[in-house]
Amino acid sequence: MTDGSPTVTTVRHDRRSRLVTIRLTEAPAFIVTVRGQHIDELVEALREGDSLGVPCRHASYGDWLLGVHPHQWWVNPRAPRLPMELYLLLPEDQQAVVVFTADEVEELLATLVGVELVGVEA
Repeated sequence: MTDGSPTVTTVRHDRRSRLVTIRLTEAPAFIVTVRGQHIDELVEALREGDSLGVPCRHASYGDWLLGVHPHQWWVNPRAPRLPMELYLLLPEDQQAVVVFTADEVEELLATLVGVELVGVEA
């Protein structure tokens, strides 16, 4: 589990295969790949502030879900842009939860729709 300290989430594109590799934290256990239409679903959930389990692939656990949802939406439910969480829950109580501010969500969206490689601090 992350301890609340800053992490760097890295997104790497492979345009030929239409997949992104997302590394939520520095720990190798928290790397997944998201393919094809599921990239679009992730982008839409981030853009709209929705909750979603995005199908992904994990090296050790196979087909898995990458979670996305608004962070503490109840604090200001009418905010034009909410902070968002990406999270990965793995067996043996392994988990990573990364919170992106509204500005970082915009950076993450730009990254998911076209930049080759970027780090987004969360």
